[in-house]
Amino acid sequence: MSHSQLHAFIDRAHNDEQFRAHLSSMHPNQIIEFAAESGFDFSDEIKGRFVNRWKGVYFCPQAIEVGILCPGLVLAGYKNLLHYSQSTCSASNLKEEEHDFRSGGIY
Repeated sequence: MSHSQLHAFIDRAHNDEQFRAHLSSMHPNQIIEFAAESGFDFSDEIKGRFVNRWKGVYFCPQAIEVGILCPGLVLAGYKNLLHYSQSTCSASNLKEEEHDFRSGGIY
């Protein structure tokens, strides 16, 4: 269900101009709260992706698209969320990051 909720969120952002306008100035926690208020039930994993700005995620097809729809997620100096997330990958601590990531916490 978690990924289907993310896909539904992306679809709504593409199709609803007012919804997308709200997202344009929001930061991670604001996006999660706004999504919940809008009826989306993100899993801890998806919440963790937003909170951590996809940190440590080597590949996620939705990362670039979410960064376009939610530009407040993309940190200064990075082209997009995938560029940021791949710059934070480390083979030595990837296992720990994946565990923390799935819990939805900040790492």
